[in-house]
Amino acid sequence: MSRMIFGKLALSSTLLWSFGEACTIIAVGKDASATGYPMVSHSDDSGPSTTDVRLVRVPRKKWPKGSVRKLYEWRSPYPRLVSSHMAPAYHPVEGQQEFEVIGEIPQVEETWGYWDTDYGMQNEWGLSIGESTATAMTVGWAATKDKPWGKNRVGIEDLTKLAMERCKTARCAVQMMGDIAVEQGFYSADSGSPDAPAYGGSSEALVLVDAEPGDMWVFNVLTGKQNASAIWAAQRLPSDHVAAVGNSFTIRSLDLKDPENNLFSPKVTELAEEMGWWSPKDAKFEGDFDFFGAYGYQPYEYNTAPGQVESTKNLLSFYSGRRMWRVFSLLSPEEGGKLDPELGNLPKTKNPYPPSVRAPKQTVTRGMVMNALRDHYEGTPYDLTKGMAAGPHGTPNRGPVHGLTGQWERAISMFRTGYSYVLEPRPRRRSRTWFGYDAAHGTVWLPFYGASEIPAPEMYSAHGLNMSTFNTQASLPCMG
Repeated sequence: MSRMIFGKLALSSTLLWSFGEACTIIAVGKDASATGYPMVSHSDDSGPSTTDVRLVRVPRKKWPKGSVRKLYEWRSPYPRLVSSHMAPAYHPVEGQQEFEVIGEIPQVEETWGYWDTDYGMQNEWGLSIGESTATAMTVGWAATKDKPWGKNRVGIEDLTKLAMERCKTARCAVQMMGDIAVEQGFYSADSGSPDAPAYGGSSEALVLVDAEPGDMWVFNVLTGKQNASAIWAAQRLPSDHVAAVGNSFTIRSLDLKDPENNLFSPKVTELAEEMGWWSPKDAKFEGDFDFFGAYGYQPYEYNTAPGQVESTKNLLSFYSGRRMWRVFSLLSPEEGGKLDPELGNLPKTKNPYPPSVRAPKQTVTRGMVMNALRDHYEGTPYDLTKGMAAGPHGTPNRGPVHGLTGQWERAISMFRTGYSYVLEPRPRRRSRTWFGYDAAHGTVWLPFYGASEIPAPEMYSAHGLNMSTFNTQASLPCMG
């Protein structure tokens, strides 16, 4: 196996697992959904850092010929962006300095209205996105003034917002995001630094659903060769399936000869073959490529801190896999019951979990998705409300343990969640965004129309709104 990283021999590096963006996606195909329309959800598990939790309405807008769309390095704390070129909510206030522009692409004639947080959520046509930071064998950084090593100009924040601005369908969105990522170079906000690359958060996974034709697509993207450009893949999931993403890629068998259901970057296998991460002899059929098996982060001695390979494997395997197993078990008990909860989920796992499983026709309700977001493995051997650590009141919350290797079970609902949402695309501009603050097990989701022409109430959109600052202008219900 080649050990060339960053174009030079890899140094001993530390896995910098980013809990700042360790989010969960649950998605439901239209035929599995009780309403006959797909759904997708996202929990923003914000970690020790504060998050700008404003729910922003970006209005539809027409642009003069020759305009450009500026690209930025978005931030997590308030303000996540300051720019007079973006939506009014991001314009400078009270002496704020505008963010550095790191790239530009040609603007389209008209951009659609949409709901926006850290990521684009749902637009007026019903295109809806859930996000989960993932692991990868590559790292990449933004081309900002403070990062002379950075070569890339678009992150998942701008990619999802561009999808909202320009597309009506999930297929349009994955192709457009992939093309822009390759052209501009993709970076992750969680890639660490060249002397300590963070493979545990250096890529991104999305699930996209739309109102018409009602498709469900999974999208995986990472930085390309020599920390530049991008490698990506997208796969349309069956309409009678439910999907789960827990901080890892889930595209396994990418069929390179089926463009109707599989989209991908040019020469998608090239880097994997060059680095020895995958070989054509590994293909199960002509045109088969195991995307996660090739590009997901697999801990080895050369890319993991000394003495931590096995512990890192265990952490990543069950941090991701346990949530996938639980979502499948809750939303499709028959298919979920066939899966081994002790299997885990790593790129080289034998007989790995599928990216999605079939659910009986029209059985999965919005309430079931919301309850899955609230889950702590209740009633299973991994129940976080039981045992000595749960205390006399059965609390599922677990803080960090210092001085010990390992971690508690990673529940779907987390005490450090800043917000979550469930998105329901509908034809004729009747889509709904169900949005709620704080951990899902203690929140109330309120509905907003995807085609709304008015902003969210001030309690959801006030300047200065973040997870740790008391704000008399924004008395948030259920805010932890």
